[in-house]
Amino acid sequence: MKKDKELQTLLLIDHSENNKNSIPKNYKSNIIILGLSFCILFSAFSPTQILQTTINQNLGYYTLAVLYSSLSISNFLSPFIVSKFGEKLSLIIGTLSYSIYIGSNIYVTSPSLYISSILVGFGGAILWNAQGSLVIKYSTESTIGANTGLFFALFQTDQIIGNLGSATLINKAGLSNKILFTIFLGISLIPIIGFFYLSNPNKIKKIIEPINNQDDETKGNDEKEYNENEKKEIDNLSIKNILMSIIILFKDKPIQLLIPSLLYSGISQTFFFGVFSSLIGVEWVGYVMSVFGFFDALASFILGKLSDKIGRKVLVFISTISCIFGTILIYLINQPKIVTTTTIYINDEYRILFYFIGAALLGFSDAGFNTQLYSLLGVIYPTSGETAIGVFKFVQSIATATAFFYGPYATLFDNIIILDSLVILSCILFMFADNFSSLQTISINEFTV
Repeated sequence: MKKDKELQTLLLIDHSENNKNSIPKNYKSNIIILGLSFCILFSAFSPTQILQTTINQNLGYYTLAVLYSSLSISNFLSPFIVSKFGEKLSLIIGTLSYSIYIGSNIYVTSPSLYISSILVGFGGAILWNAQGSLVIKYSTESTIGANTGLFFALFQTDQIIGNLGSATLINKAGLSNKILFTIFLGISLIPIIGFFYLSNPNKIKKIIEPINNQDDETKGNDEKEYNENEKKEIDNLSIKNILMSIIILFKDKPIQLLIPSLLYSGISQTFFFGVFSSLIGVEWVGYVMSVFGFFDALASFILGKLSDKIGRKVLVFISTISCIFGTILIYLINQPKIVTTTTIYINDEYRILFYFIGAALLGFSDAGFNTQLYSLLGVIYPTSGETAIGVFKFVQSIATATAFFYGPYATLFDNIIILDSLVILSCILFMFADNFSSLQTISINEFTV
C-alpha cells in the first residue's frame, strides 16, 4: 500500500441464509469447550474471590478493589494482546495470571496479594476479551443468543462446583486454607489443555472501498485480493488503531445507552460476591452461593435460547424484577427488629432458607443481564468483537472496583439502594439500545497510510 492512499475498511459479516451454512458445525463444540474450560478455571477462582472478604476482611475488599482497578485499565491494552497473539494464546496467558493469584493465597502477605491482584487484573482483561471475541466469531446473528446462553450456562456451573467443593473441603474434610488453595491452584491450570483444542474461527471477508469517488470500473470491484504483505499491513494498522477504536466507540449511541447496564453488571458482582456472601458465614456461604450458581447457569441456558425467539427486552425486564425482589428479601432478613419480633426469623434454619431463595433470584437476574448484554453487543457490533468487549469490560471493571472500595464503609441498605436504582435505569435504557439491533451495523475504520 502506498502513502497518501486513504481507505475506509468495511469489515462485513454476511448473516444471510446462504452464509449461515458456511459456519462449520464444530463451532458449537468450541463453545462447549470454551464454556467448560472457563467453568474449571473459575471453579477455583470464584471461591477464592468469595473467601477474600470472609477470611481477609478489609484486606480482601482492598485487594479485590485493586484487582478490578487493574482490570479496568488493562481493558485498553487487552485488545492489542488478543489481536497480536490470537485468542487461544491470550486465553492461556490470562489463565496463568489467575493461577498466580490463587497461589498467592497459600501464604498470605499483603504485598503478595496486592501484586497478584494487579497481575490477575491484567490477565483477566486479556482472558475475557479473547472469550468475547471468540463467542462473537463463532456465531451469526441468529445464533449469538443461543451461543452466549450456552457459554454462560456452562461457565456459571463453576459457582456450583467451586462453592460446593470449597464448602465440603472446609466443613467436612476440615482442610486448612493452605491445602485448600493449593488444590485450587492445581485445578486452575487444567483449562489450558482445553484451550489448545479450540478451532480458529473463519477469517472475516474484508471488502475495501475507497473513500473518494471512483469510476464505474473501480466501483464494480467490491472484493479485492491482496498479497500477504498487504494483508499484514492492514492487520498491523488495525492493532495500532484499536485504542482509538475503543475511545471512538464510546461516542456511539448504543454504547452510551448501555453504560448504566455495564455499570450495573460491575457493581452487581461486588454485591453478589462481596456484600451478599459476607452476610452468610463461612459454614453456609459455599452452599448458598452454589444455589446462586445453579440458577445462574440454568437461566443462562434458557434465556439464551429465548432471546432469539421472544426478544431481549422482555428478558431484561424480568431479570430486573428478579434483582429487586432478591435484594429486598436479603435486606428484610438482616433487620434486627424483624429477627427479634418475628418468630419465623429467630430460627436460623428459616433464615438460611431465605438466603437460598435470595441467591436463586439474584442468580436468575445475573444470567439475564449477562446473556442479553453479550447478545446485543454481538448483534450490533458483529465485526468489532475485541473493541466492543473491551468497552464492556472496561466500564464493568471500573464499577466493580469502585464498589469494592466503598464496600467496607457502605451499609447493606446503601448497597441495595445503589444496586436497585441502577438496575431500574439499566432496564429502561436497555430497551432503547435494543432498538439498534434491527439496524445493519458496520464497523468502519479510517486509515491514512
